[in-house]
Amino acid sequence: MAASIGVIRDRIKRELEQWLPGRQIEQEAKRCGHRWRKRKLGPAQTIHLLLAQLLAWNTALTAVRHLAAAAVTAGALCQARTRLPLMLLRRCCELVSANVAQQAQRFDWCGREVLAADGVCYYTPDTPPLRKWLGSKNRFGFPLMKVVTLFNLSSGVMQHQIPLPHRRGEAPLLGRLLRLATPAAVIVMDRAFASFANLHAVLQWPGDAVIRLNSRLLAKKNSLRRVIKRLGKNDLLVCWAHPENRCSLLSRLRWNALPAELTLRQVSFIVARRGCRSRRISIITTLLDPAKYPAQKLAELYQRRWEIELQFRHVKQTLNWEFLRCKTCEGVKKELLLRQIAFNVLRAIIAAQADAQETTIDRISFVDTLRWLIYSPTQPTPMRPTPMRPTPMRPTPMQPTPMQPTPVRLMQSPHRPGRSEPRRLKRQDKNYLPLNCSRAEARRKAA
Repeated sequence: MAASIGVIRDRIKRELEQWLPGRQIEQEAKRCGHRWRKRKLGPAQTIHLLLAQLLAWNTALTAVRHLAAAAVTAGALCQARTRLPLMLLRRCCELVSANVAQQAQRFDWCGREVLAADGVCYYTPDTPPLRKWLGSKNRFGFPLMKVVTLFNLSSGVMQHQIPLPHRRGEAPLLGRLLRLATPAAVIVMDRAFASFANLHAVLQWPGDAVIRLNSRLLAKKNSLRRVIKRLGKNDLLVCWAHPENRCSLLSRLRWNALPAELTLRQVSFIVARRGCRSRRISIITTLLDPAKYPAQKLAELYQRRWEIELQFRHVKQTLNWEFLRCKTCEGVKKELLLRQIAFNVLRAIIAAQADAQETTIDRISFVDTLRWLIYSPTQPTPMRPTPMRPTPMRPTPMQPTPMQPTPVRLMQSPHRPGRSEPRRLKRQDKNYLPLNCSRAEARRKAA
């Protein structure tokens, strides 16, 4: 039986209080210099209500009054969100990410943490400030925001988000990502990040990187990339020379400060899937020790990069967070930080379940975790009622025994390595024409 609104409110409030207590929010607000009056929607109440709204499948703000069991209007909640300092949300986001990462910390690849970075796009409301900042794919489309996201694949935590216009590439932001990333970790990235300047930045970082290579960047004769030593089959120690043409994103001073050459490791492997053509994938890495990091281990590590795409699917489809709702530039930044906090609270529940079931975090179903948070009653299923001894004259009704709490066991996703599905849609979209003019003009034409 579905849970009532009160049960949903109590469970979400309990989970939020565990990872982000209201007292801690108020302490961080004071440190940020934020002042507020004693009112119904203070900083702690506002943040908790907005997180509950996001966890309830991004329901409308008009439905928050049911979650809060109080007369809270959507306009009042929007004004309360506007009053929140951006620095306060950043501090709360850092605290939750650090607490969850510490609890769910796992060194699951050669004794090291695994990170992954990639970009994802979200739609925003069509307002002049957002259109000026972000731009859109076409003249009458919604503004599109690209968010470079850093995930910790070992714990499932979303560590950082960097918003930018959708036409900007994410490769120039690698230096900023490395400053935000966990030291001594291994970061996995796609071929957009493979460049001489980025690889030099990785070598200056205390961790390492595994990046996919474009075919034109492979080491070969008469090129800037030559083979130094053969470490094994399809395993090469290579040297990258300083390019002659300066990158337009770097100043001449920074470009000339780069070293003359870099010593890296290039590994190639074949990915064969049933029903698909075999593909040859080449990666470049700063992990130079073939004994400690074999080529097979590196191939398995890069295949884990697909996990970040699954996280984006959960964010966009499972949680229904594909569209941002705030209409200002600062508002969408606050909404991104609130989403990060809510996502990491779910990852904390998954990490606790993985420990209880003695399995890995990728086996615990994300969808089932969200369903448990929304639908499951506060108390577990009660035991069978025990009837009291009836009297001969008047039978006594059955009295249930007190409920005994039982551990919740969430579903595990089946382990299906190498699974591949065609990227085709069987269910077709609605047969509506695209909007090629403003909405006001479309109304005049339809009248």
